[in-house]
Amino acid sequence: MDSFITPTDLTEHLSYVVIAISYFLTNMFWLRTAAVIGLGLEILYFSLTKTSLHTGLPWDTVFILINVYELALLLRERANARLPSEDALMLRRAFEGLDDTQIAKLLRAADWKTFAPGDLITRQDAPVDALYFILSGRAKVEVDGHTVAHLDNGAFIGEIAYLTGNPATARVTVEEPARMLAFSRMRMAKVTASDKQINGILFQVLGRDLAQKMRQSNTRKVLEREPVMP
Repeated sequence: MDSFITPTDLTEHLSYVVIAISYFLTNMFWLRTAAVIGLGLEILYFSLTKTSLHTGLPWDTVFILINVYELALLLRERANARLPSEDALMLRRAFEGLDDTQIAKLLRAADWKTFAPGDLITRQDAPVDALYFILSGRAKVEVDGHTVAHLDNGAFIGEIAYLTGNPATARVTVEEPARMLAFSRMRMAKVTASDKQINGILFQVLGRDLAQKMRQSNTRKVLEREPVMP
């Protein structure tokens, strides 16, 4: 028991604890930081115990250098991940679950567009080549010539077509001057393929948006069927 709690052995145990903790981390920055700290403590333990470093030290050094290199890349990405100040809050709410770096990756797959009243976004039963996100403005949704919804800030357009690959289920036209992000399907595929977390969160976000629209549509239908009280 005495040997177990010596400062030297505590260094070894702490090293393995930190490395074990890194296995539970999902944020790559902190995972790699923990790995570097854990490996550094292991090198310190080898030095304190005068253990032969011919095998362990070179490999620990290689692993540390790999993680330091990846950390440098992550820090560079973070430096380039500043979101537009006027839209940052809305983007973080819309893509809840992603950090600014991941949202910035998504933005690189998008075109910033402005629309005037009357502009057509999607045509019913026609292919959709992009997923739209409304930053400001208002749009009207029509199915078979009937208005079924109005969309404003924070809403997606074309999510069903994006998720299924099928043609648009509705005609969407701009009602008020609007700014939108148009996410290219092809460029989005490259982003989501390189980061599986982005892919998973994006499907959750679009699923929530679609579910909210369905609830609103069902509520409106119920209200329309209710008789007007004298």
